[in-house]
Amino acid sequence: MRSPSPRSKNALSIFLGLWLGLTVIAGLSVFALFFWALGGSPPANTQPPPTAATPTPIPQVTTGPKAPVQSACTYPPPPASGFGYGIQSHIFPGEDDIPLWMDVIRNRLGFQWVKVQLRWADMEEDRGSIGWDSFMDNLMKEACAKGVRVMFSAVTAPTWTQANPLPAPEGQSAPPDDYQAYVNFLSALIDRYPGQISAIEVWNEQNLEREWNTAGGVSPAEYVKMLQLAYTAIKSKDPNIIVISGALAPTGINCHGSFPDCQPSGRVVVMDDATYLTQFVQAGGLNYADCIGTHSNGTNLPPTTDAMNPPGDGSGYSFRGPWENKHYSWSLKSQVETYAAILNRQKKQCVTEFGYASAVNGLFPPNYGFAADITEQQQGQFLVAALDWMRGSGLVQMAFVFNLDYGPKGGDPASDDNVIFSILSPQGVPRPAFDALSLMAKP
Repeated sequence: MRSPSPRSKNALSIFLGLWLGLTVIAGLSVFALFFWALGGSPPANTQPPPTAATPTPIPQVTTGPKAPVQSACTYPPPPASGFGYGIQSHIFPGEDDIPLWMDVIRNRLGFQWVKVQLRWADMEEDRGSIGWDSFMDNLMKEACAKGVRVMFSAVTAPTWTQANPLPAPEGQSAPPDDYQAYVNFLSALIDRYPGQISAIEVWNEQNLEREWNTAGGVSPAEYVKMLQLAYTAIKSKDPNIIVISGALAPTGINCHGSFPDCQPSGRVVVMDDATYLTQFVQAGGLNYADCIGTHSNGTNLPPTTDAMNPPGDGSGYSFRGPWENKHYSWSLKSQVETYAAILNRQKKQCVTEFGYASAVNGLFPPNYGFAADITEQQQGQFLVAALDWMRGSGLVQMAFVFNLDYGPKGGDPASDDNVIFSILSPQGVPRPAFDALSLMAKP
């Protein structure tokens, strides 16, 4: 679905500027409103969150270099169902708010997992010199302290790993020429934070050229080679880490034969996700993953809809794709069941990104017309229904809502699709989806 690689807004620098703009220029009023909405003690799943008479002070964290926590973390017991409730957070802009986000995830939303995407290219610009900083150390320290399990999605190789980097539009990336370089980075990550990493997703949306921009083009067999090396190294370091295969992007198209958009000049630049997953299984990929990563694009169809037979005729909707171009990926249920059939239920799926967009003050980016059809209340209803169905399906091991906090850290909702998927408003105030997720039962 979405990778911080193509939509990173230049990673730390731009988000840092935006966040500082919110905190310094806008002042403490934004935070006061945010903390007024989130303040107080954690609510029970069946009670609305309490409000505070006065804003809760912003948590203060000592900045500067910190040594990694060396002891293993203690996590609360998982739900009786064993299902993992997670959410993606873009907590990179600064250190002072990390305790806040960890507390929100664990105590306000009642989730056990956070997904953090790491851009390897930004962390190891020079070979052998990884930019460990106080932010990363503080992130792991606070997650450990709050009992939040961390799932790292490691993406984007530095240019020094490629002898002949291919020219590409902004946001595109490629794996290293030697997959061992990526494995070395993952190994260093585990060594830095022993006993503190609960899962690692190996790459992201590798069925698109945007994420697998190599001379040979998109290739399930090549990806399996990299996954095998990564899986072996991760398990040798810490067998308790869950290894998740890189989630595929649902393309909404079927690439077969000479379909021009898929194989220009014979080089595959995009592969239909079902086709890719089939070839992944044939290449032995199931041997090197504990869970199969998937992404789901939320549309204006409810998550449990049969996408091949959508209800009604879609009249009155601004986005009519599910009715005019039927495809299993228009709904989460149809997509998960399609993948399960390919996997022959040999492995469960980890839905590492899924969400539903709702227009913000009537605004949404081009090509996201379905956001106009979903009210903010429906956004919350769809998220809850999706989590409930995945937990009960027996096909999904864990799922990560996209997203918690891109609203106040992103850009204009008319151009930044991250913002319309966020469960916080651009002002940092919980949207109805936040309340729906915090109040839902999590058996």
